[in-house]
Amino acid sequence: MPLRNCKGQPFSHSRWSMKMHKNPKAPSLNEQSLPFRKMVQQNANAVIVKNAVKYYVPEKPILDGMNMTVPRGSIYGLLGASGCGKTTLLSCVVGVKHIDSGDIWVLGGKPGRPGSGIPGPRVGYMPQEISLVGEFSVSSALYYFGRINGLEDEEIEVRQKFLSELLQLPPANRLIKNMSGGQQRRVSFAAALIHSPEFLILDEPTVGLDPILSNNIWIYLTKITQEEGVTVLITTHYIQEAKDSNMIGLMRCGKLLAESSPQELLERFQCSSLEEAFLGLCQAQDSTMLANASEVQGVQDTEDDVLHQEDDSYKRMKGQISEYRARSIYNVSASRRFKALMIKNGIQFFRYYSGIIFAVLFPLIEVGSFFAGVGNDLNDLSIGIVNHEAGNCDDGNNIGNVWYDEENLICRFSNLSCRFLHKYGDSIAEQKYYDSMSEATDATRDGDLVGVMYFNHNFSEALQRRVEDFAFAETRDILSSEIDVFLDMGDMQTGQFMERKLYERFLEIFEDVMKDCGYSPRAGNMPIRFEDAIYSNMDDGYDYFVAPSFIIILLFFLATTVSTSLIITDRSEGVWDRSLVQGVKNGEILIAHVITQTTLIIVHVSMIMILFFPIWGLECEGSYFHVFFIMFLAGLSGLMYGFFISVMCKNHTMANYASAGSFFPLIMMSASIWPAEGIPKELRWVSYSMPTTLPAISLRAIIFKGYSLDEEEVFTGILVSLAYISILFTIVLLGLRMKS
Repeated sequence: MPLRNCKGQPFSHSRWSMKMHKNPKAPSLNEQSLPFRKMVQQNANAVIVKNAVKYYVPEKPILDGMNMTVPRGSIYGLLGASGCGKTTLLSCVVGVKHIDSGDIWVLGGKPGRPGSGIPGPRVGYMPQEISLVGEFSVSSALYYFGRINGLEDEEIEVRQKFLSELLQLPPANRLIKNMSGGQQRRVSFAAALIHSPEFLILDEPTVGLDPILSNNIWIYLTKITQEEGVTVLITTHYIQEAKDSNMIGLMRCGKLLAESSPQELLERFQCSSLEEAFLGLCQAQDSTMLANASEVQGVQDTEDDVLHQEDDSYKRMKGQISEYRARSIYNVSASRRFKALMIKNGIQFFRYYSGIIFAVLFPLIEVGSFFAGVGNDLNDLSIGIVNHEAGNCDDGNNIGNVWYDEENLICRFSNLSCRFLHKYGDSIAEQKYYDSMSEATDATRDGDLVGVMYFNHNFSEALQRRVEDFAFAETRDILSSEIDVFLDMGDMQTGQFMERKLYERFLEIFEDVMKDCGYSPRAGNMPIRFEDAIYSNMDDGYDYFVAPSFIIILLFFLATTVSTSLIITDRSEGVWDRSLVQGVKNGEILIAHVITQTTLIIVHVSMIMILFFPIWGLECEGSYFHVFFIMFLAGLSGLMYGFFISVMCKNHTMANYASAGSFFPLIMMSASIWPAEGIPKELRWVSYSMPTTLPAISLRAIIFKGYSLDEEEVFTGILVSLAYISILFTIVLLGLRMKS
């Protein structure tokens, strides 16, 4: 059954095949080629798209041989259903994305070429999304886009007053995140108009606006095109909305079905509405896809010849296009754009109150948790006592007795077990007395005790004989004079703590016993002596070992946590790409973020140094400046790692998974809770290659050994941090380019 127009008249299939591949506006391709070349020569077109192809998924183009021409000083309505490729086409026109094949010329030059002004201030772009920072007020949003487009603040103020009246904007101090959807779109529209661009691109600008305001916007667009020569390219899926356009393009499935003025389109297809014309074009497109291959190929061959002629003419006209571009270029200085970016970042940070609270409180909470939970002596422990020599020592009243027998020239011991128990006291663990070892052992198995101390019934006498004749002491005396300790080593740290404390206290008590006997106190010492430490202090505990690595890891993940969401947020909200359209470079945005977050890193480093050194009392043998430098580099490498995650991940959920997932391997393998020498040799190089291992070792060397930066143990950590910073920064830049 043949296709028919709005009046029921049949269409010629070959006629439709030819029109659908090219512009249906012209009566024939041969007639179209001459006007096309003439428009290029006169530079009468703001946009020329030729055979544009863009893929997101292989073998399924989102733009499929797209051809489009937008005359200067006109309103061009690009119509089509959602998903047909309109937004992708606009992204390619403004230079944010690149087509896979074909050509696009905008204002006489190719987008992205040096000096083209596209991306740049020659274009004003309102994307389909709001694409504004939620922490912006109306005023700060307009000032930001005005500044990156080269306006002085006085000009922005004047334009803001005008646009506020035209678009009925909310109060200037109202935050974007506190506005309705319609209000947000009006501010977004104003941001595109603020610098009076010569080319205005509006993607679904009137969605959510009331009819009166929409009508006023169309009146204003008509005025600036007629009086100021501005070109407006507007997209919509509401076909009747574009009736006031000078020219409309009907787009479907990545192709332009027709390109003409609304009245000419209605007359050509003898329809009363654009919807009917669009429906007929869609039917014709579907019919063409099913047409005889040989017939379509014949038309294709004819068109290829004409297009080849156009390509030759197009190449000859490049010189004239370049001349025009050179005369009309203007750019905003990088310093002006960078200043606007820094102000934007400052507004984002200082108006993100929960972020400020996190940035201040999180280090305090983390460091406070370290002080309270790591390295302190264990409390509230209980140890069982089985004393077959003196029972419970008369409820502690019996503290034993030691005296020197001058008549027999020997030292006498009586209930010496009570003296040991009295000196031990409850400072190490609370003493609980049991009548038998079985009862005490059962209590330990039940978790009520950390261990059991056992004294033999003749402990004092056996120890006395052992001291009198230590060279020839009998085995039974040796065994009976021992204090047997049975510890619960299921909790290794608690067991080792008890073992160390009981042993140290035993030596102290036994030295006092020797002194009371008139012997040299050193007679009670073990035959090994630990002198003062070469570095640090013998009394330093586990917390002193953990502190440097804790500082490095805390700074690393503080910076990572803050920066992980920055790029994702900017890109998902559309602010990043919208800034790129106005000529801002990826590198400029990234460096602005780095500087802003570097300020936060300096604050964090300063806070942590104050908390650890003056408040906690950690003594530093080296230079505090060197300590600051190592800590700062650790924070900066964490910042770059966060940016890396933010670029590689598509959304906040994946970024959070990546950040949290990398935290625990880093803790386990970075020698933070156990020395790197405890890691198997095959895996030790993995530990050393991590961003926190060698920097933590460097910081420990400065704090406890007083090393300077020229020591190998220190500068290797610096080199690792610098390597991570530079490599990750490069990857982030390349990743941002690839996403464009």
